[in-house]
Amino acid sequence: MSQDTDWSERARSAIRGTVQDPVLSRLLERSNLTAAQFETVLVDQLGADLAEKPLTREEITHLRRAGRKTSRGAFNRTLQQARTNIAEAVYTVLLLGYGGLLESPSLAPFLEASERLRSKTEQLREAARGDPNAYRSLVNSLLEDLERATDALRGKERDA
Repeated sequence: MSQDTDWSERARSAIRGTVQDPVLSRLLERSNLTAAQFETVLVDQLGADLAEKPLTREEITHLRRAGRKTSRGAFNRTLQQARTNIAEAVYTVLLLGYGGLLESPSLAPFLEASERLRSKTEQLREAARGDPNAYRSLVNSLLEDLERATDALRGKERDA
């Protein structure tokens, strides 16, 4: 295998592993990014690190979607849409903070959730080492708890 193929396979494998993570997939379903937008931002921001070499824009476009060629125009449009959605999400968080709503008891559990979620899934992965079914079960339980909390935030339980 040539060195040129090595970097792209390493990078694609890392991207595939990230995108297929069950926690990330569930969070993505509830986010304001599409899967293509998330993958595009991931490739744009981390592609060179994952490939362990500087990449041209042309090479970056080849890392998305299991190596199927994406035109630079399509890649750039998707990237711009993702950046717009991310900026809007950041402004939403800033708005909630500025308006004093981040201190609200209903939002307090979410302030630390992403950090705790990452560390908790790592702990679960270690605890269920060698037993993928146990890991999936533990992660599903964690995600169900998160969904119940977000449903409560959206008032689903209260309005039902």
